[in-house]
Amino acid sequence: MESFACACVASLAVAVPWSHAAAADPSLTGCWRAVKIILHAQDGSKTEDVSGRCTLHFKDAEFESVCGTSAGRAVRSTYAYRIVRPGFYSATMTRSSFRTDLAGSAREYEYRVEGDRLRTVTQPQAHLPVAPAGAGRVETEAARMPCP
Repeated sequence: MESFACACVASLAVAVPWSHAAAADPSLTGCWRAVKIILHAQDGSKTEDVSGRCTLHFKDAEFESVCGTSAGRAVRSTYAYRIVRPGFYSATMTRSSFRTDLAGSAREYEYRVEGDRLRTVTQPQAHLPVAPAGAGRVETEAARMPCP
């Protein structure tokens, strides 16, 4: 499972422009625990995680992702993000305890908040520079939780 958590962090790569950003979406602000993450790799394989070991903490222009590994380690990454149009945000990794080489990489996410559920989907971004091997479609369902 450690490699899955690391793959989730590594899947967030590819440059996206920040122009024409919309105002922050207050429905994203707060803390979320991933209840299901499905990683569809470019080779066609699919990995699903329902461990609940990954959390997100959204602020107005930044969020932090923390995923626990089966070895008891925490993989922590920080992203700057902006709403680029209704239902979509672009996130750029600013720091990572796992893949420091991906700092500066970005990806666009489609998202939907329904009550206390956050659903996100990201696709490979073929029109942009090549993503790391294995980075494909990622679907996440998260439940709102109290922030620490």
